[in-house]
Amino acid sequence: MALRTRKKNKKTGQNNVLSVTVKSKQIRSKRLRFLRSFTIFAVTMMVVLTTIWLGGNLALNRLVYENESFAVSDIDYRTDGIISESQLKDWGGVKMGDNLLSLDLLRIKRNIELTPRIKMASVERFLPDTLQVRVTERVPMAQIWIWQRGRDHKEQFDCIRLQVDESGFVMPPIVGQSVVFPKHQSEWALPVIAGIDLKTLRTLAPGRMANLPKLKSALAVIREYQKSAMAGEIDLRVVDLSQPQIVRVTTGNGGQIDLSPNRLQQQFNRWATIRAHGQKYGLAIETMDLSVTNNVPVRWMLSLNIANEIRQSQKMAGK
Repeated sequence: MALRTRKKNKKTGQNNVLSVTVKSKQIRSKRLRFLRSFTIFAVTMMVVLTTIWLGGNLALNRLVYENESFAVSDIDYRTDGIISESQLKDWGGVKMGDNLLSLDLLRIKRNIELTPRIKMASVERFLPDTLQVRVTERVPMAQIWIWQRGRDHKEQFDCIRLQVDESGFVMPPIVGQSVVFPKHQSEWALPVIAGIDLKTLRTLAPGRMANLPKLKSALAVIREYQKSAMAGEIDLRVVDLSQPQIVRVTTGNGGQIDLSPNRLQQQFNRWATIRAHGQKYGLAIETMDLSVTNNVPVRWMLSLNIANEIRQSQKMAGK
């Protein structure tokens, strides 16, 4: 009985081994068929996608980027300031005939805004052939003259003229053919801010914000002057910051006015009142200290009109 059982078990074991071998071959065969099918499918899809991509690019180039219907024929540059249209076109870098749809609007905007004088720019395309550019300029409020030794001749000094807007943003002036404005509105007439020490002047680089307390005080004086009744009646020529705790203003007729950085509106109102009083007698302010609250010291001089009349009368008498 034991011998029969052993033979039977041996046959059963052989059958099990054969069965496992057949199943593993079937699984391997299925995996190979699946891998082959997947490879063929992947290659086919790559060929199809590549064909579609190449065909799409070809169609896009023919129908859009090489289509003469989208060639730029109208470039509309407009600004709220004095920069000429030709200068804006140079900064934008767009030429007539460029494809409107292929233009990088962000790049054009960035190129224009890299100029310190430009505060903001917007660029839009209008199909089929128009590019529109709108520019907002920074408005200079004052100018700063910096004298430094020349590179070639150390004995000579070169004058670098910078401008600042009401926020203290520093920028170079726009001159020459880059501007379009009447001569009487020349920015050379802007008040000059003086009395800034040389170490501070080195921090005034175009394209940067000058966070200087003294400079902010000078800009506040100019801003308050523009709001006052004397705007247009008296020219502010120089705003001197060399005096501690005082801003000294030089006017167009040579008068010097000392102001405190605080209570500016009150001081300008007092200035206007004192000036009006002197005009009744043909006098102009030579020096005045408005930094004091009471008993304002004033030194008078003949007004420009009266002085001219006296000179004319003296000339007539001499003849």
